[in-house]
Amino acid sequence: ARNLRVNALRLSASVVQAALFAAIFPSVRDDKSLTKSIADRVALLTYGVINMSMMSLMKTLDLFARERKVVTREQMRNSYSSLQYLMAKALAEIPLDTLFGFIFAKVLKSLTGLRTSFARLAKTYCLMTITSVSLGFAIGSLTTSPDTAMSLGVPIMIVYMIVGVINPSGVNPDEAPNALMKTLRRLSPIRWAIEAVVTAEFRGMEFGEKDRSPWGALKDLPKMGGLAFIKDGDEVLANLGLENASYTDMMSSLSKLAGLYLIVSWIGLTFFGPQFIDTAPPSIN
Repeated sequence: ARNLRVNALRLSASVVQAALFAAIFPSVRDDKSLTKSIADRVALLTYGVINMSMMSLMKTLDLFARERKVVTREQMRNSYSSLQYLMAKALAEIPLDTLFGFIFAKVLKSLTGLRTSFARLAKTYCLMTITSVSLGFAIGSLTTSPDTAMSLGVPIMIVYMIVGVINPSGVNPDEAPNALMKTLRRLSPIRWAIEAVVTAEFRGMEFGEKDRSPWGALKDLPKMGGLAFIKDGDEVLANLGLENASYTDMMSSLSKLAGLYLIVSWIGLTFFGPQFIDTAPPSIN
């Protein structure tokens, strides 16, 4: 009954948050100017990724850490191995979290004028939730209590958020990130999800003549900076540092990251959990 109430609340939150995001960015509509909505489209997609990732991570951190004591007792009885527990946990949690990502994408697509297909939007948000759950497993496997898991997980996700969010003012190709930043960006599921969905949204986008008048570009300049003078969606991606980005490649990187976090989860459960010794007296032949 408790899980039913929690899942009902999460379902309601997914619907309400999608509707809220649509209301916050009214310029993202089919009847609105595309150029005026460029910055809002990037922000809307970004907030959606952050929202779904945080919801999945926080739930997983709390639940996974709370189950550690029960799992420890059952492993003392040799009921199952760490790998068996992790597989069962993934099969139980991931489909439900994916459903919430699917519903969020459906509501968001229905209430806005996002150009990307629903299939790509839903695929991105669903895979983002899977990766966040896997990250929650990994962090939970390395901690011993819900408080410790939260204390470690929240800062990690904030760092991933900082390095993963796209700078709307554009990217300077002459200012390459250092080795630490490159590593953090590779490990950030938020980075891969945002870049994937933004690439899907703007790749091949064309602006009508009414959107490209010089006066219209000048009016948009205070809100959009250099993006006010772009010609099409591909140029938007170039200004954001995604000129050569591929949606398929981004999703592949996100999938690999989910697999990596599951491997870390198994390592954490196997080697960072309590160790047991056989206390039975030796048999006398």
